[in-house]
Amino acid sequence: MNKKHGVLLGIIGVVTAIFIVLGLVFDKSENEKQQGLSGVFDVSVDGTIAYIEFEDGKAGIYLTDGRNGPVVQFSVEETILDISFSKDGKNLAYILSDKELDAGGGSEIRILNMEMYSDESLFSSENIITELAFDPKNSNLLFYLQAGVYTNYSPITGKHPHDFDVYSYDLTDKTQNRYTELKKYNMQSLQVSATDESVFVQMDDDENVETAEELFASKQRIFQIPLNEPNKKTVVSNPVGEEDIYDFLILPEREKIVYQAVGGTGKNGIFEYELFKFNYKTYETKQLTNLKEFASKPLLGPDGKIYFLVDRNFGGRQPNFYIYQMSVDGKDVKEIKW
Repeated sequence: MNKKHGVLLGIIGVVTAIFIVLGLVFDKSENEKQQGLSGVFDVSVDGTIAYIEFEDGKAGIYLTDGRNGPVVQFSVEETILDISFSKDGKNLAYILSDKELDAGGGSEIRILNMEMYSDESLFSSENIITELAFDPKNSNLLFYLQAGVYTNYSPITGKHPHDFDVYSYDLTDKTQNRYTELKKYNMQSLQVSATDESVFVQMDDDENVETAEELFASKQRIFQIPLNEPNKKTVVSNPVGEEDIYDFLILPEREKIVYQAVGGTGKNGIFEYELFKFNYKTYETKQLTNLKEFASKPLLGPDGKIYFLVDRNFGGRQPNFYIYQMSVDGKDVKEIKW
């Protein structure tokens, strides 16, 4: 082989290698393509924000405390479904699950010690745990929502978790407790009362539904469930309102609820979700945001401000989340940067 042939073969080899690399880059799975902030965050008692961010498809927990990089990070096949700070700020619990929920991997609740940054598993479940929340009255009691099945109830819909109920885990004696036997088709936005032994959830108001038409017309409302008598659940959002309510925040000392609902429709025909405030004593409602995007996940911070998410690409292939802040009255709306 002469030198010219050797050089030619070398060039061909380099070009081939480049095309192989390009092929690998452009053939990335959807899991590997995930980038940026997810729709999961929480605010600690000291004002630190914990948020989930994807880096080349890897979900990690990041903190706004000056640390560089994730505190923990997982493979591209796994995701973090929810996080919750304990009231004293010493622990951050989170749900680890397979991205492909129907893969049979179940869920695992893990806890991150915020003083030592040590990470350990609390327990695993064969079922899907979707949300969790620490009891603000007891930093050792963790509540969560668990689905009994993962299926499609209709041939025209995809698979989703269903048959939801409310559970808790005691970090002290490592015991689990089930409070409800509702097996609800849908249940979300778990919040634990700061004043009594009850939890709040969003679910369909279909208690007295008898026909398919009535089921279709039922609305999603906010329920308060007494833990000692869960069958005596009550609607605390507007019981006659015509709007579906999604994420929410209970402000018991103000007798008000901040909630997410459809605020309008954009020029592209996609719903715009805004945050509203409802006084459950006077039945007065006020719109708090007018961002014409997708505002969600209102949380009350230690500074008395409401923190929430905005997806500027709602309806697109990839969400584009930002964390915002405003006063309880909807004033001084601004993006939080760190």
